[in-house]
Amino acid sequence: MQNSSEFQYVAIDQLFESKTNPRKTFDQKKLEELAESIRSGGLIQPIVVRPKDNAFEIVAGARRFRAGQLAEEFSLPARIKELTDAQALEWQLVENSQREDVHPYEEAQGFQSLLDLPGYDVAALVEKSGKSASHIYARLSLLQLIPAVAEAFQQERITASHAALIARLPQEHQADAFDNCWRKDWQDKEVHLLPAKHLSAWIQTNLYLNLADAPFDREDPSLNPTAGACVTCPRRSGFNTSLFADVQGDQCLDAPCFQGKVTAHIDREINARPELVTIETAWRAPKEQHPGALQKHQYRELDIPDNPDAEPPCSHTKSALIVFGKHAGRTLAVCVDPNCPVHNPREAARVAVDPPPIMAPAAAQETEEEAAQREAEHEERMAEYRAEQERKEEERKAESERQQKEYEAEQARREKHRKARLATFDRILEQTPAVFTATQLRLFLRLVVYIDPYSFLEEVASHFAGDDESQEQTEQEIVLAALGNTADEKLTSFALRLALTDHLGLPRDTDPDLLSEAEALFAPPQAKPKRASKPKAAPTLVKPAEKKTTAKKQKAA
Repeated sequence: MQNSSEFQYVAIDQLFESKTNPRKTFDQKKLEELAESIRSGGLIQPIVVRPKDNAFEIVAGARRFRAGQLAEEFSLPARIKELTDAQALEWQLVENSQREDVHPYEEAQGFQSLLDLPGYDVAALVEKSGKSASHIYARLSLLQLIPAVAEAFQQERITASHAALIARLPQEHQADAFDNCWRKDWQDKEVHLLPAKHLSAWIQTNLYLNLADAPFDREDPSLNPTAGACVTCPRRSGFNTSLFADVQGDQCLDAPCFQGKVTAHIDREINARPELVTIETAWRAPKEQHPGALQKHQYRELDIPDNPDAEPPCSHTKSALIVFGKHAGRTLAVCVDPNCPVHNPREAARVAVDPPPIMAPAAAQETEEEAAQREAEHEERMAEYRAEQERKEEERKAESERQQKEYEAEQARREKHRKARLATFDRILEQTPAVFTATQLRLFLRLVVYIDPYSFLEEVASHFAGDDESQEQTEQEIVLAALGNTADEKLTSFALRLALTDHLGLPRDTDPDLLSEAEALFAPPQAKPKRASKPKAAPTLVKPAEKKTTAKKQKAA
């Protein structure tokens, strides 16, 4: 067989598709369009084949081969290469990774096929494919999807953003996360897919556990000998920062393991400090309650540190351990007397208004005058107490109204800033030059670095899609269609829209305001022209004699 860099025509019945080709799905409509193009002008780009089994295996060009079959071509132009199995697989991976329409799941399968071969690791894939390590890790994580989610993703019932968020979760949580991708409102006949940011918010609230808030020692491997210490556990976001670049802090992804360590920590604390009072901060059935644990109405949490050596503020102050509910595993100080006059405001007020009566000797009798005086004093104290309560209530209402006004003013300010930033955004796009300067290009590349891969495409697609919710195009298809309809001189403006859309909101104090930087480079606000000052009238010169005459006339008038 000939190994040639020049192409030659090979009979189509001598070609067969490779079983290792990562690409498995083909758009029939696009195949028919390509077939029509082949009928009218032939196949412009040759396919790549290698000799195998007395025929030719297609290394790159399966889509062109299928379109050639539809066009009923007798032969196709091909480059014949002598390749090993590993070289053929590598060629297929690189060829498919450079195409826009390859499915991410198929790309992930291609990456994994190469990793299964000797001598390949992620660094080698970065070099061969030209993709970043974070891109490769994100694609490989898709292979962790449970079958139901993987099937929905390949059928494009969910987007790549949804699939990437779910794939990073332990498999026992993926079904719940998949269910939360959908919602059926009262006016809907069928459930509809929610944007990926809703799924991200649900995961952050329900599945991610902040290790910084853990009550146990994260470096202790004995709490769960099977899982080991948290700091070396792969089931946390901090273990692979390339895959969890968008996740704030170090989050535990294994809730059962986390809760198991909390339980082990509680047992240790109770054994080590038997004097601890156990409390529960949430209600549960009496049969499920911890033996001897105080319920919420039986103690009062104190805003003081749990320090056994400190002088307690009252004789009923104890160190307590939360054994169930919010913040389980933490120790704190509590007052175990619900009627403590020091820590119970109602009891303190009652004692202040109506102190316990001092029992007089049996021989002494209260006269009517003394009883009347005592009653009058009691009524006076009650009146003062009620007046104090009314004053506090008025202050509370005034404070509430003040906070509401501040909130409304803050919301109005934010809305004003939002509209101003939208106007700035539109002005930047209108004034974007057809070619970037070096300074403008550097800022554009910074914008690209700060892009959120899970939200920006959704916002851009919503702009180009308009109000038509009936269309079935994916976000990528919508944006690519808009790109195809963009004039050459507007491509830089289109690129800025992609990069700037994620920066329309007000930045946090620690983040750069990239929209303002873009405004300064692409559309600096014009300074308002100064108003011309009116020329001062020349002073009228009046002779001294005229001044006196004028003064006399005014006095006479």
